[in-house]
Amino acid sequence: MLEIKLATELESALEREARRARKSKATLVREAVAQFLQEADDYQAVLAFRKRRGRTHTLAKVKRHLGVDG
Repeated sequence: MLEIKLATELESALEREARRARKSKATLVREAVAQFLQEADDYQAVLAFRKRRGRTHTLAKVKRHLGVDG
């Protein structure tokens, strides 16, 4: 369980969105946190990939190499 304190404006916006979406505020917050964490994980994966040194190839070249050019 987690308790958070929101600024009044943010709390009001969350309440409006919860009513509009017909979801609880807790559900909206859980979904937002899950999305944020997924995006942060994706971002870290991209950074890790960019740190790798090596050759890159075009999609066309890879398709030719694999014999799926078409």
